Amino acid sequence: MYKIILAIMPFLIFSQTVYATKCNDPIKSANDFYVCALLKDKRITSLKFSSQEREGRSKEAKQILNPEVESEFNFDSSKKQSISILQPIEIGGKRSARIEIANAKNNESLINDQSIRARVATEISLSLVKYRQLFIRISLLEEMKRSLKSLTRRLKEKAVRTPEEKTAVMIFSMQSTVLDTQLLSLKQKFKLTKNLLELSFGRNIKRSDKLISKERKSWPVLKHDLVKETFRSKLALASLAQIKGEFEYQKSKAWPEISIGPVMEKQSGNDAEFGAKIELVLPLFNRNGGAKQESRAKLFKMQSLHSRTKLRESIKIKTFFEQYYDIAQFLKRSPSQKNIKKSISKSLELFSKGMIQPSGIVESYRSTIETLEAVQEKELSIYSLYWQLQSYSGEVPKEFL
Repeated sequence: MYKIILAIMPFLIFSQTVYATKCNDPIKSANDFYVCALLKDKRITSLKFSSQEREGRSKEAKQILNPEVESEFNFDSSKKQSISILQPIEIGGKRSARIEIANAKNNESLINDQSIRARVATEISLSLVKYRQLFIRISLLEEMKRSLKSLTRRLKEKAVRTPEEKTAVMIFSMQSTVLDTQLLSLKQKFKLTKNLLELSFGRNIKRSDKLISKERKSWPVLKHDLVKETFRSKLALASLAQIKGEFEYQKSKAWPEISIGPVMEKQSGNDAEFGAKIELVLPLFNRNGGAKQESRAKLFKMQSLHSRTKLRESIKIKTFFEQYYDIAQFLKRSPSQKNIKKSISKSLELFSKGMIQPSGIVESYRSTIETLEAVQEKELSIYSLYWQLQSYSGEVPKEFL
């Protein structure tokens, strides 16, 4: 794992250097924004400290215990002096168990980092889609409002109005109020979405920045065989490995504790004598049975839960793929958002010719907005599914669709 990371580091540094200069210029596309936001988002840049954390954890697990020094001085006539240096020696697999636990924790940390990158990338991509969608809906409602205002003015300019025309003025006035409330809500959502994008990017979005992406009618084909695990199933496996290591560590504590090293003794008038000293802590009264039983029970429990998690997440992946292709087919068959907007012009043309009633205009507005919202909702869903499935395959999408 670490060798792979080290191998791709030069490429990552090069790509970050190239895009760092572009990120300071006006954004020319949604893809440029996405790439730059991934480089600048604080939630991702803070992950560089995770590698230092993992490195420190590995070093701590591999540490060898420090030697113990004992010294004795007698002030009687013998003036005996002794000194010993004892090196604790871990037997029974204590050190290897610590390393196993540290490796499992580091693996869990790596998976969490991947999950954070995937979540941030998904949030940025969905915010870019919402930015375009809200822009379209706001422009549609503003166009509707202008049309209603124009129709109302033309009807009011007539010297004599029929009862139908008077009714039309009243209906258009009420519909205009409805549009005002909808516009207020949409503009607040648009501002919130813009703020989230600015938070990821690290600066305000300027007028010269171009963030409006294009609507897709065709979607990439995803390979099911490349997606085998979700982040949850990977974390469950890492937790299982950690508990296995903890069980091995509790087993190792049933072994004796041994310290061995040289010893020197000297008495008054005699030469110094050298020898060896061994100290043992024998597990006579307990062999850490309680802790082993507890750890073993945790291991069996986690093994049972892991098998359930693995099955649940595999079903989740299968469901995601089915949803992805179902929505892709729906979006391919459904009218484009641009054509949905155009339907309003056709309704206004029919009203001008007296072929539909004012209530028909209002109904046309309502159905147009509902259709647009339904299509945009599915569009958001497929973007979310695409980013999640790509992330599960082991690589966060490097470019925006």
